[in-house]
Amino acid sequence: MIRHHHFMLSTVGVAMLATAAMAQTSAPTPPSSAPAAPTAAQTSASTPAPTNLAGQGKWRTSKLIGVDVYGPDDKKVGDVTEVIVDKTGKIEMVTIGVGGFLGIGSKDVAVPFDQVTWSDQPMAAAAPAPAPSGSAGSTGGGMASPPAAAAPKAPAMYPDHGKITMTKDQLKAAPSVTYSGT
Repeated sequence: MIRHHHFMLSTVGVAMLATAAMAQTSAPTPPSSAPAAPTAAQTSASTPAPTNLAGQGKWRTSKLIGVDVYGPDDKKVGDVTEVIVDKTGKIEMVTIGVGGFLGIGSKDVAVPFDQVTWSDQPMAAAAPAPAPSGSAGSTGGGMASPPAAAAPKAPAMYPDHGKITMTKDQLKAAPSVTYSGT
């Protein structure tokens, strides 16, 4: 009978070792007190979808830099070189680079942000005059083909241009902006 118990204990011991070895190679099961993994529906409900700000009247300030600025005569006076904000993040001014050639001899002039009229629409370009019927390049048919329609433009999250009431000469005469600590 002792042999029988010894055999039984050996069998139980081998079974326990095999179970322990299998448990080490299989994925651990979470304790019963741990919450179950969220389902796909719970995951999508708890994780907010990315916010698409395009077309909501919001602009990226990094994209304002480089935007062309025009004077009252619809002539380009410069482009935005900096966006100046207060401590709360409200835009107070933009600086406009004016004068110079290829950046040499130019200066920045500060203009209050609310004095710039921003537009998402491109500046109206003067339409080319139709060629006279007898001139070179005429097809002789007397009818010019209409210009190709532009595809609708997706919201760019920055304006196409700005307009101010100052001319280029007035901006050149205005005091330049200096940045301390740069």
